[in-house]
Amino acid sequence: MRYLTFDIECCDGRNICEFGYVITDESFKMVEKDVFTVNPEKPFRLTGRKNQDDLTLFYPEEVYYASPTFPKFYERIKSLLTAKDQIIVGHAVGNDAGFLRNACKRYGLDPINFDFVDSQKIYKEFTNDKESISLERAEKIFDLSKPQYLHKSDDDALLTIELVEKICSVLEMSLTEVICLCPTACGKSHNFNVQYTGNSLSSMLSALAKNENTLSQSKKKLCIQKFSEKVQAEGKIIKNRLTNTKLCFSSSYEKNHIKDALVLIQLLANCGCKYNSKVSENDYYVATDEELTGGDIDNHTRYHAALHNKGGRNVTVLSFDELFEILGLTPDSLSKHQMPKAPKRKENRKRVYSAGYVSNTIGAHLKSKGIDLLSLFDADA
Repeated sequence: MRYLTFDIECCDGRNICEFGYVITDESFKMVEKDVFTVNPEKPFRLTGRKNQDDLTLFYPEEVYYASPTFPKFYERIKSLLTAKDQIIVGHAVGNDAGFLRNACKRYGLDPINFDFVDSQKIYKEFTNDKESISLERAEKIFDLSKPQYLHKSDDDALLTIELVEKICSVLEMSLTEVICLCPTACGKSHNFNVQYTGNSLSSMLSALAKNENTLSQSKKKLCIQKFSEKVQAEGKIIKNRLTNTKLCFSSSYEKNHIKDALVLIQLLANCGCKYNSKVSENDYYVATDEELTGGDIDNHTRYHAALHNKGGRNVTVLSFDELFEILGLTPDSLSKHQMPKAPKRKENRKRVYSAGYVSNTIGAHLKSKGIDLLSLFDADA
């Protein structure tokens, strides 16, 4: 196994003028480092940009213009990115993958298909920082070896792998183990589409099947939403009092019992019952024991909405015991169900690169080791 990190510079935020890479072994020992300058055949527009800092590249413009165009480097770059037994890492790598996609399209070349891991997303989860971080700031916070030049793509690639090495060192884990804790940092560039795999329903369900705490609360909400929209009955509809009705339960149950919630949504679909989070449109609301026996009701909850429905629809409140009886379930039999799989349905909508909020399972791992996140970083950095 080897690690390959790469970085791309563009003349105008779109067209490639430089490709740099670093290859290391699994111990992060550098094996190879190189950079290609590319004639972008476009003007350089890196200064005077609205709402953006000026950017100065290492090489003068004449060096880029004197270099071969992208097709000259296509096979070499393709061989690097499609080599077997390697993990590809980049910082905000979705952008770089997009630059490669654009270059291949521009020159009529086949797409370069590869999977990747994003060090920026790993960093965000590691620190629980909602803001994206530049390599320059990461270098200061982690006290990494300052590169000889910034915005020189091979040096930036080296800084990227040093950032990943530092995180692995603090966690006392291999890169493969860190990736398992942070599936939303993974993505792929296939057939001119760049996407972070953690945003797809199948990826979220697969991650939850391995560890229910893998996804953040916002990701769990998204998973419930996508699954309830796409779920299909498994075979012939099992008719009961829930057939042709709509139902939901509390958002807290969805988040705290994510596997059970997804299994129930599948079983409800088998009965011809649609799961719908908008209470005012529903026929039933399933309340937890805490909701049914509690005192004051938070007026921001779905339970409150079910009891004070102003939408004109009569919402019947069920307990989970009543729901289980209708479905022929017990808590024990529910727990034995496997995590549902994403329904196989053709999608005509073109999928594009998107970035969402990442989970905090790395933070949980640090906490279990007794490591205080705040003590790892300089607050003034």
